[in-house]
Amino acid sequence: MNDQLSQALIAEIQKFYPKSSIMVTALADILRIERGAVYRRLRQEVPFTFNEIAIIAKNLNISLDTIVGVEGVKTVPFQLQLPDFVFPQEEDCSLFNNYIKFLRSIDPLENSETASISNVLPHDLFGEFHSLFRFYLFVWNYHCRHDKPKPFHLISTSPEMSRFMNNYMMEMKNFTKTSFVFDNRMFRFFVDRVNYFHSIRLIEKEDVSTIKEELFAMLDYLEKMAITGQFQETGKAVNLYISDIDINTSYAYMEAKKIHLSMVKVFVLSYVTSLDENTFDQMKKWIHSVIKISTLITLTNERQRVLYFEKQRKMVNEL
Repeated sequence: MNDQLSQALIAEIQKFYPKSSIMVTALADILRIERGAVYRRLRQEVPFTFNEIAIIAKNLNISLDTIVGVEGVKTVPFQLQLPDFVFPQEEDCSLFNNYIKFLRSIDPLENSETASISNVLPHDLFGEFHSLFRFYLFVWNYHCRHDKPKPFHLISTSPEMSRFMNNYMMEMKNFTKTSFVFDNRMFRFFVDRVNYFHSIRLIEKEDVSTIKEELFAMLDYLEKMAITGQFQETGKAVNLYISDIDINTSYAYMEAKKIHLSMVKVFVLSYVTSLDENTFDQMKKWIHSVIKISTLITLTNERQRVLYFEKQRKMVNEL
């Protein structure tokens, strides 16, 4: 039984870290043991203790039901982690670091792919747009600490959060192929939010102007990306679609040789995630069904592309 549990646990860990060297380093950090001790466990010379299994499951969002095989036919395990994005503690930083290690375990030479449908500006694209990211931190803080909301000018990005976001955004631009499907009212939603918080005096006029400038810069970045069909930072292929129907919830998937990850956005900055194969297949079909009823503005449809970005700039100019 212990051998079966160890094999099941190792199989789940390999979904996060296909590369053996990265997996060993990650487990050594998570369990705070030497690499040699990790190797002995992976070779099943020494069994994982129950406490070690629990720690790994907690850090990697692995369902214990999956390991012991007690899931129902219609039960799909999703995992949700809720770090503090404004004041991250040691445990939060550990979650961030583990996710970066997971992304780096994906070989950039593989035929990897990620796709998303979204009604909010994707965090993958923030790059140098610090005020836009701060705005999402502000919204997250407003909802999570509604009893004592902090105005926008008091929201700052911690060094740990800045490092995570910089690493995250670069790693997300290393996939062989990326597809974004935007809700056609995505910028309208963003502008309306900013105007609302300005109306209740949580965002000052000067900050609105800064956000406005970065939204224009974001539109310039997206338009250049749509014209060239690639990320300027990595040269990797990217497609941008505009949905012809409203998108109510943001979904995404990541696919690589040994990784099939499904994601559903919640609470502004977080995702619930699943490594279940059936869920991944359904998520991929869902996203591609939306792509079929969306307009591709990358490397094609020049007139529609020009009209789209002109319309978005008019909306932003309302700030």
